[in-house]
Amino acid sequence: MNINSILVIADKQDCEQKALAHSATLAAKFDAKLHVVAFYYEHLASISAELDKEQIEGLKEKILQAHKNELSSKIVDLGIKAELELQVVWEKDISAWVKKHCKTTHYDVIVKTGHRSEGAFYVPTDWHLMRNGQTPVLLVADKKWRKKRAIMVALDMATKVKSKQALNQKLINAATKLSSISGMPVHYCFSLAISPVLKDLGIIDKDKTLKQAKQKYIPIIQQMVGDQPVSPDHIHIKAGDPSNVIPSLASKVQAELVIIGSIGRKGLRAKLMGNTAESILTLLKTDVLVMQP
Repeated sequence: MNINSILVIADKQDCEQKALAHSATLAAKFDAKLHVVAFYYEHLASISAELDKEQIEGLKEKILQAHKNELSSKIVDLGIKAELELQVVWEKDISAWVKKHCKTTHYDVIVKTGHRSEGAFYVPTDWHLMRNGQTPVLLVADKKWRKKRAIMVALDMATKVKSKQALNQKLINAATKLSSISGMPVHYCFSLAISPVLKDLGIIDKDKTLKQAKQKYIPIIQQMVGDQPVSPDHIHIKAGDPSNVIPSLASKVQAELVIIGSIGRKGLRAKLMGNTAESILTLLKTDVLVMQP
C-alpha cells in the first residue's frame, strides 16, 4: 500500500480535527499530498424572500470563507508541513460529493473522523463511503497511534470467491506497509463460523473443527505475509461471529488500528442487514481502515 495522495474530510463537529492530525502523520511518513475538504450546508429558505439570488450566493461565499479561515488557523496550529490544498464546499450530501470527486481525482486513502450509529434505518456518511467507493477509507477514533500498540487484520480465509481472496492479500499488504512506518506489530484474525445449532446437537465438534482450521489456515496466512516471519501467537483463529470476535480480539491485543474488508450491500437490504464491516464498527473503539476489492 503506497500513499501519495490523501483526501481528508474535515469534521466541523470535531474541534480537535483528529482526521486532519492523523492525515498529517501519514503524509509525513509517506511524503504524501493532502487535499482537505470541509462541508457546510444550511437551509436559507427563511431569507430567500428578502434576498435575490446574487445576494444569497454572496452570503454563502462569506459563510464558506469564514469556515475556511477557521480551518486554516487549525492547520497552522497543527504545524502541518505536507503539501496541502484546502477546499470548503456548500454541500449537504457529503458521500455523493466525495464519490463524484473521486471519479476524476485519484486518492490512495480517504481519512475521516468515525461516527457510529446503530439505528436500523439511519445510514451515516461513513457507511455510504464504505459502500460506494473504491478508495480505502480510514475512520479515525479518539486515540492517537502509539508504537506499543498493534495493527490487527481481519481476514476471511474460508471464502471461495476469488475477489474476496484477493482482498485478503490486499489487507495483509496494507498492514505490512503500515507496520513498517508505524513500528506496530501485526496480528491476523479469522472468525470461523460454526453453527450453534449443529454444535449443540453434537453434530459438529467445535474444538476439533477449530484445531483443523488452525492447521490449515495458519501456514496459508504465513505464506501470504511473505518474507516477514509471523509468530503463530500473532495469528488468531476463533470460532464465532466476526462482529463479536473482532472487537473482542482487538481489545485483547491492544489494536490501535483494525484493517477490514468490505464488499457492501446496497438499498433496503443494506439498511436492514448491514454488512460485517458495518456491524463491527458499532463496537470497535480503534481506528478502522476499510478496504474494498
